[in-house]
Amino acid sequence: MKTPCNLGILMVMIFGSSGIYGFGKWTDASRSSYNLVDALTRHTAQVYPNSWTAILVSLDNQGMWNLRSAIWERQYLGQQLYLRVWNAQRTAANEYDVPNNALLCGKALGHHA
Repeated sequence: MKTPCNLGILMVMIFGSSGIYGFGKWTDASRSSYNLVDALTRHTAQVYPNSWTAILVSLDNQGMWNLRSAIWERQYLGQQLYLRVWNAQRTAANEYDVPNNALLCGKALGHHA
């Protein structure tokens, strides 16, 4: 099942009060309980032991986005995810170009138009 991509404000959306969490292993059948119409907006989501939580993330800007645990020890152990959002179409919603007066270093040197 392919869900629509909504390039809106960055937010984590929990799928309604019924079907937010599931216990045991997640299965494809769990998708039928997702609320893709008017999901509640949340900035944090809990995942209980031996359970799962479904989230829908809307990203408003191209770049690197980091979804992670708020607890450093868990981030260190790999409970985080980086997403690269890229759109070659030039619109006001995309990132601005690097300013001409920016100080560049490393791999960025020589790659500025």
